[in-house]
Amino acid sequence: MEKEYLGQYNWQTAQKMIQSARAVIVPLGSTEQHGHHLPIDTDIITATDIAIRLAKRTDCVVMPTVNYGQVWSAKNFPATFSIEERHYIEYVKDIVRSLEKNGAKNVILFSGHWGNVAPIKILARELLDEEGYENVYHISYTNLAKNSEGIMESPLWNGSGFHASEIETSIMLAIAPETVDMSKAVCEYPEAPRGYSIRPVHWDKFAVSGIFGDATKATKEKGEKYLERWLNELVQLITENIH
Repeated sequence: MEKEYLGQYNWQTAQKMIQSARAVIVPLGSTEQHGHHLPIDTDIITATDIAIRLAKRTDCVVMPTVNYGQVWSAKNFPATFSIEERHYIEYVKDIVRSLEKNGAKNVILFSGHWGNVAPIKILARELLDEEGYENVYHISYTNLAKNSEGIMESPLWNGSGFHASEIETSIMLAIAPETVDMSKAVCEYPEAPRGYSIRPVHWDKFAVSGIFGDATKATKEKGEKYLERWLNELVQLITENIH
């Protein structure tokens, strides 16, 4: 296990690490469908791996990953488990409160699942209002289109969607290739329902396998290049803003 991962240490060592680190990163994943070629813990694997890589470059430490998230869009797919948004917000707020009690200088909520992004922004705002915490940060995927340029071949679905497609599959091939079954990868660009951008629609109403994009074009090499570009951006974000 990587030395930055707090879960492997006893409480005395973990507390000292929490207090001395630039920040404590809390990886946030989800347990949900990712097409037929990726495992349901894709976002857990991604969040954990990226958090540890990020910690190595920024003098941070990493908490055990929160394995369930807000998955409203895909919650009607089998083997997808969604936590109601209000419950999720309160749960993660309690984790942050505990870290503050333990003397964390800063807390970074890092989501490997897009559905957690809105809730963690809300909870960071609420913790500022309720507790006065000015040291809670929220980060996730950044500049998808820009970071894909010159690496990925297929366009984002509907201008922004990438679930289980070339980007996410390439990342998984780079960090956990044994979990990917490329023989089941497909290209699917389902037609977005009318008004999709301005009203809630469950994915099972129009998606086929749960893929949004072209997973068949994914490769390990693309994943490694994308990860390096993404990590460099995240490192800069942390080093410039969190002291």
